[in-house]
Amino acid sequence: MEVLIRNMRRELTDMKAVLFLKAPFLALLLGKMRIGLSREVRTVVATTYGDTVVNPHFWRRLSGEAKIFILLHETLHLAFRHPWSAEGRNRTLFNVAADMVVNEMLFQHGYRRAPGNPVTAPLVREMLRARGVILTTEELRRASSDEVYLLLSSGGVRDADKEALDDVPLDLDPPEGEPKDPGADIVQDGGRKPGEKPEDYWRATVAEAAVVAHQAGTSPGEFQRVVDESLRSRINWRSQLKQSLRDSVGRTVVNTWERSSRRYVSFPGIKRLGVQTVWALVDSSGSITDEILAQFVAEVWGLSKVFRCELRVCPWDAKAYPQIRVNNPNQVRLRVSTGVSGGGGTLLGPVLLELHRMMRPEDVVVILSDGCIGDLKDIQTMNLYRRVAAKAGGVVFVTTGRRLELPRTRLITFN
Repeated sequence: MEVLIRNMRRELTDMKAVLFLKAPFLALLLGKMRIGLSREVRTVVATTYGDTVVNPHFWRRLSGEAKIFILLHETLHLAFRHPWSAEGRNRTLFNVAADMVVNEMLFQHGYRRAPGNPVTAPLVREMLRARGVILTTEELRRASSDEVYLLLSSGGVRDADKEALDDVPLDLDPPEGEPKDPGADIVQDGGRKPGEKPEDYWRATVAEAAVVAHQAGTSPGEFQRVVDESLRSRINWRSQLKQSLRDSVGRTVVNTWERSSRRYVSFPGIKRLGVQTVWALVDSSGSITDEILAQFVAEVWGLSKVFRCELRVCPWDAKAYPQIRVNNPNQVRLRVSTGVSGGGGTLLGPVLLELHRMMRPEDVVVILSDGCIGDLKDIQTMNLYRRVAAKAGGVVFVTTGRRLELPRTRLITFN
């Protein structure tokens, strides 16, 4: 192993020297990646530790051009934070979507020696065609990994997919049971400091690489859209919730010439079509702490006052509990913590059934949960969810953990 590590370090030095002349952006990213060797992984993986782990036997079989392609491929997965984006999703389909985006970028940059059966836009086009989704390869090449994933996940993993994906390396985190840390066999340390969060490290690394490329006069070009997406910081959940409620409440306000605007007499005034209710569905299964519950309810209560809406809180876990009409946010925390048993699992169907019966058209629905819900794959539950979303002025899902794909829903991560 020591001989292989020395040889691989020499190869890396040569690769980065060439890359700095051709593509400084990629060279800097590659130099910042921690690389290790492990026989426990099948081929190569980019992990949520922020590292790339390579199987030594797999590495020895690769040609020089294939080695460059593989390392740049894993570098871009980490730079665009794909290992973390894959969490809570169908890992196979998200891996396909992310691979297509990364591979097509490298193809455009002149790196075409991908080993095995690489995921390409034409391959994904055929997978989508089988789902009844017709897109051109050029449209796919302009799509983000999230957009491609949403299209693919509409039909789940199919038998035809498994045949098409034969020999495609799935490289976003190793399968269950395989290690994520290469241990002592480190080829390149990278630059992450002890205690620094891997995802934050890669966000900062992409920003640094983009600046270097700009100063060198070799801006990432076709990488820029994904670079911008990668650098986009997480907006405070409160700001996102406020904007979401503003958009939803705004649907009951229209212009009217029955009276003029108070500020501009030559413009129409506004008329509210009805007083909306904000329904806050609070997951009380025990996964939401009292602190998070207090913050969430206080924020929704405050915004409901700003938008002059009535607020009703509906606790739920495996069943729906009686609604709480909120006069002040503290009463909710007390009643949820003392009046709800919790611990019986988490099912969304029962509370959706009650909500659909009680809500009026254009009411606003805000859901707080960790996203671990047992019946989201149930057809009846999802049909009920669609009926609620169609009836509501807007639906917002605030998650403290798992990210979900839900129809007609604004997803916010509690941070």
